[in-house]
Amino acid sequence: MIKYLLKLRRCIQTHTPMIILCLLLFSTLPSVGSVSLFPPGQETSDDDLVTICVVAEQSQEPLTGAVVRCEGVNPAITDTEGRCVIKLKHGANKLKVTVSYIGYKTFTRLVTIPEDRKITLQLKDDSKQLDNVTVTALQRHTSVLQQSSAISQEALEKGGATSLAKLLETIPGVSSISTGNTIAKPVIQGMHSSRILLMNNGVRLESQSWGADHAPELDYTGSSMVEVVKGAECIRYGFGAMGGVVLLNDAPLPYGNKALKVNGNVNLGYDTNARGLSSSASVETGYKKFGLRLHGMYTKGGDYHTADYVLNNTGYNTISLSALAGYQGKKITATVFSSIYYQRSGIYYASKVSDIAQLIKRFEYGRPDPETIKPFSYEIKPPFQQSQHVTLKGELKWDINKNHQLDVTLSFQENLRQEFENRKKTQWSWIPMQDLILKTYKFDVLWHAKWKLWKMTTDAGLSNTYQTNYNYPGTKQPAFVPNFAALSMGGYFLHKAEFGKLQCALGMRYDFRVLSVNGYSSLSNYTYYDDFKLYSNFTMSFATHYQFNDKWDARANIGWSWRPPDINELYAIGLQDGSYWVVGNKNLASERGYKLVLGTRYRNTWLSVEPSFFFQRINSYIYDHIGEGKDRFHNHPSGKYPKFIYDQDDVKLYGGDIEATVKPIDRLTFVAKGEWMFARNITHNDWLPFMPSDRYGLSATYDLPLTKDYKYRSTLSLSGIYVTKQTRFDPDKDLVPDSPPAYFLLNGTAEFRIALPMKRELKFMIVGENILNALYKEYTDRFRYYAHERGANFSLRTLFKF
Repeated sequence: MIKYLLKLRRCIQTHTPMIILCLLLFSTLPSVGSVSLFPPGQETSDDDLVTICVVAEQSQEPLTGAVVRCEGVNPAITDTEGRCVIKLKHGANKLKVTVSYIGYKTFTRLVTIPEDRKITLQLKDDSKQLDNVTVTALQRHTSVLQQSSAISQEALEKGGATSLAKLLETIPGVSSISTGNTIAKPVIQGMHSSRILLMNNGVRLESQSWGADHAPELDYTGSSMVEVVKGAECIRYGFGAMGGVVLLNDAPLPYGNKALKVNGNVNLGYDTNARGLSSSASVETGYKKFGLRLHGMYTKGGDYHTADYVLNNTGYNTISLSALAGYQGKKITATVFSSIYYQRSGIYYASKVSDIAQLIKRFEYGRPDPETIKPFSYEIKPPFQQSQHVTLKGELKWDINKNHQLDVTLSFQENLRQEFENRKKTQWSWIPMQDLILKTYKFDVLWHAKWKLWKMTTDAGLSNTYQTNYNYPGTKQPAFVPNFAALSMGGYFLHKAEFGKLQCALGMRYDFRVLSVNGYSSLSNYTYYDDFKLYSNFTMSFATHYQFNDKWDARANIGWSWRPPDINELYAIGLQDGSYWVVGNKNLASERGYKLVLGTRYRNTWLSVEPSFFFQRINSYIYDHIGEGKDRFHNHPSGKYPKFIYDQDDVKLYGGDIEATVKPIDRLTFVAKGEWMFARNITHNDWLPFMPSDRYGLSATYDLPLTKDYKYRSTLSLSGIYVTKQTRFDPDKDLVPDSPPAYFLLNGTAEFRIALPMKRELKFMIVGENILNALYKEYTDRFRYYAHERGANFSLRTLFKF
């Protein structure tokens, strides 16, 4: 089998990229059985075998997947224990070995072979190099038991003003649901909003982010790693993580410096579409046991344009500041994190139509009336949203001994949200129709233990959350959601064990949530009500991972999860985003279900293939759908709007994704991706609305050193994304009889890097999105009834690291 793989590699190296793409699409995977490192029939003496163990210098943890190269021997890859075995020439007593691993400095040295024929090599951390996916290797918060993917550091650097949801679309199985250009939320295998937890530096984001029309108040430009977990992770992170979790984490603080040293980076950019400006900067320093990092971000943009026209009142303005300080002693590590995030997002106003017949014609036309289009402007008028989010977090880690650790976390979040709509009187339009403040207090305790038997570990914790939501008076309108107070408490444990090549994890958790509500239910006579809700549930998960050999592994994860109804799903009533009317349902029950995720991975030095499959069943699934008959539209003084009503049914979702990476020659990489899913309403035996359609991607990246010393380097990449037409929907349950056609987007990046003295670096980037300026619509966008998506955009960026 090795002979066939080597022949295939030589063939790929000598033929054109077109043949490579065909191989990606149509070839079968190589056998994943156990592969011998030695030719058949050749006798192997134990004296000629050397065992090499590769570990991290600081943590001494084994590094799985490190590439070990020796003169005259085929490259080897370390297993889950960081080991590999190689055969040397008879009588050799010295060995020149080179070890490479993402996130660590390449190790090259002439080593004397000891009598026991075992060599341990320690790789040094290379956190300042920030090469592709470097921080993922340094700051990974998931294990091989979880189906997860990470965004590379370079992708974060290119992001600029791109929303987090759009950035995550590069991961298979992740798409986005949006309301216009500036409001977008990630979708993991069909799940979004409160079914996806967003963890910012270990703190669960708590904001008025219910529904598809509220973008998360998060600044990812300060994160060193963004990771997506696709399984149901309610055990670890609490109720609500039915679809998955998005983790944003900073790199460790620079403790241990004997002299005061300052490092950081500055990232500046300009976007041609919307004439947007974006900038971010980070500064960090450390001295002995202390560390400090400061970060800031600012973006501003005006009206964006599609391929054919400008959409007015779609500007944005965002400011973010954060600070992380810490102390690291022998037994105690203490950190304090604080951040403030402010954003204002304009909403396309041409959705205001006073006649139902005209509104239906607008849906059929699917774009603005040319007479309503005005020249480009940075000005943001009603309707628009603005929000401010403050986070304070204190964390204390106590190493009781080498096998036991206690982690205590206290956090406070304050989320202020204001929403402005077009009112009958112009002067009233600048009075917010929604003016809410949500305060969240959290207290978490985690005990982590290690055991010698079967390398077992145990995590046990308690989580407590108290929330209050208050509507400021003076809006001249009943609140969209009522005032409420909520108390949530939960306890859990997660136990892991290793049995040779098999790893297993079992987790259990119990949560309850108490909700006390008071508000007004009528828009005409201000009818007062108060209500009390109690929700509770028991959840569990079981995960396994099996390492067949150095190249092939597989994992399975099943999680039972639940989610209580959001406040808007229960009690919402009013206009959202100037485009549709929402009606809640106070009789909704909790969602309960399970999710099964199966995945496998095959990899060697030039090929990696990772497919996965999922199946999810949810009872009492909550969703909003378009009303029927007289409930299809709502009459409002400012116009006529489609009405969306919350309901719940039993559903099932299933599908899969695949990612294949090929490196046929040095510095050239091809990546192919595909994802698909099906979402059925079991109760009514039809399709669930607003689910993402299938998408496929193919990209090529070439890294070209311009000098032998790598002082000057350039990188070129080109990627294409094809999104199919959504045929799995019911036309009679949509505002238009057909879904948008399929579309293709071409993106590209050109980079030029200059390595400067003192480990500094200067990078110039040109990032192109929708280079062909395609006119298209996304099925999951609620604004597709009124307008198209963003046209071509070119981002010019300059990054300086010091």
